[in-house]
Amino acid sequence: MKVLILGCGYTGLRFAQRLIKAHIPVSVTNRSGSIPGLSCFPFAHVLEEPPALPPPSAYNGVTHVLSTIPPDPQGQDPVVIHLLSTLEKLPLQWFGYLSTTGVYGDSQGAWVDEESPVKPQSVRSQNRVTAETQWLQSSLPTHIFRLPGIYGPGRSIFDRLKAGTARHILKPGHVFSRIHVDDIVQTLHQSMQHPQPGSIYNVADDLPSEPRTLIEAGSQLLGIQPPPALAYADAQLSPMAQSFWQECRRVSNLKIKTDLGIQLLHPSYREGLKSIWMLENA
Repeated sequence: MKVLILGCGYTGLRFAQRLIKAHIPVSVTNRSGSIPGLSCFPFAHVLEEPPALPPPSAYNGVTHVLSTIPPDPQGQDPVVIHLLSTLEKLPLQWFGYLSTTGVYGDSQGAWVDEESPVKPQSVRSQNRVTAETQWLQSSLPTHIFRLPGIYGPGRSIFDRLKAGTARHILKPGHVFSRIHVDDIVQTLHQSMQHPQPGSIYNVADDLPSEPRTLIEAGSQLLGIQPPPALAYADAQLSPMAQSFWQECRRVSNLKIKTDLGIQLLHPSYREGLKSIWMLENA
C-alpha cells in the first residue's frame, strides 16, 4: 500500500500522520509543494493562473488516493478537472473523497442516513453533489465520506473561547452533528483496508446537539464563564453562518459501525472535548 493525499489541510495532515505511524508510505500535495517532514508535491488550482500539477513521480507506486480538496469558487472540482485522467490510469485499489453532510439539506431535525435523498440548499452543497456524482461515475474505486462539523486539537471551541470569538447563540431544538478528526482518520484507514467501491459513508458522532451545550462544556473545562447568551433572532449572522443555521439534521453513523466495524474514539463532544483539553493541558 502507498497512499497519496491530495490536499494536506487539517484532516489530510492528521491522516498522513496516522499512516506514518502505521509505517505506510504516504505522500501529499499542497499549494506550495512543501510540508516539513513529509513527501510533498505541488498542486495549485487558481482560476487566473496555469495550474501547478504534481510531477509524474508523485504517482509512482500509488495504490490508494484521498482527495480532501473542495470545489473551487466556480463550483468545479480541481482534481476532476486536472487529475482525473491521470488517476484513472493508475492501478488504484481505493479512492476516497471527503464531502459534506450538507448535501442532505434541511431535514428539520430528523435523522438522515446514506439512503436519504440529497436535497442541497446552499450552492456549496450543490457543488459537492456534483463532485460526488463525477467521482462515482468515474472508473475509480470511489468511496464518499460525508462529514459534518470537524473538530480536534487546535481546532475546537477552546480556541474560540480563548480568543473571545465564540458566540453563545440560542436556538432551542436546533442541533448540529459533529465529528472528531481522529474518528475521520480511523474510518478512512479502516475503509482502505476493506474497500467497497461505490460506497457512501456518513462519518459523524453519536450525539447531534445544540451549540450551547458545546460552549457550556468547553467553558466548564476551561474554568470560565460562557459568553453572554444571544437569541438567534438577534445574532446578525454573516450570510455564510446563516446558511448553516438554516439547516437542521441529525446524521446517522450506523453504516460505518456495521460495514466497517468502527468504534468511535469520541462518541460525543463530551469525550472529544475532554481528550483535547487533556492533550493541550498535559
